[in-house]
Amino acid sequence: MLAFGNKGRMGELVDRAEAFYSERGAPTLIQVSTASAPQDLVVYLQARGYRSTARTLVEEAATRDVVDRTRPTLEIEITEAPTEEWFRTYWSVEATRNRSDTDLAVCRNFLLAPGLPTAFAAARRRSEVIGVGQVVIERGWGGVQCMATDPTHRRQGVANAVLNGLAKEALHQGAERIHLAVIAANEAATALYESAGFTFAHEYRYCTDQLD
Repeated sequence: MLAFGNKGRMGELVDRAEAFYSERGAPTLIQVSTASAPQDLVVYLQARGYRSTARTLVEEAATRDVVDRTRPTLEIEITEAPTEEWFRTYWSVEATRNRSDTDLAVCRNFLLAPGLPTAFAAARRRSEVIGVGQVVIERGWGGVQCMATDPTHRRQGVANAVLNGLAKEALHQGAERIHLAVIAANEAATALYESAGFTFAHEYRYCTDQLD
């Protein structure tokens, strides 16, 4: 649930969120973004016993800058839908993050099919797909997501090449700006995006009342 509301009603809105999740037998999960939530919501939730996880940075760049600052060092295949090879590579990485069968279904049916112009990039080395990514186009913006590199091919410029292919496709489809979200603790990814010209826009994190 995304936090967006009146600071004066903070307690009431959190109560409603907790009731919503309780009715469904799930722990409360609130996304707190610096772009929309009251500034002191995280502190308020922590006082109620919540813990925050997955601090995530939202970054943006001029698409042309990303093209110019990344390198097409691998063969990049662009498709309008994810191929089986694309999805197998992506999910082999995603599955290591304790994803469930439900997560898999949500990913295939919703995340990868947003109902907007989208393109999928697959990096190949000797016919093997070793890195993937997706870009969704809307109103002059390209949203990069689902970046994943096979663990045995990391630190070899794979993500850089995938990002180059996605930025070129976004530019081709009229997206002059491009954005993405990256886990703040992922030093390799944040370094890549900084070198590609991305700058900080805002951040968000998830707060939950679930105890470890």
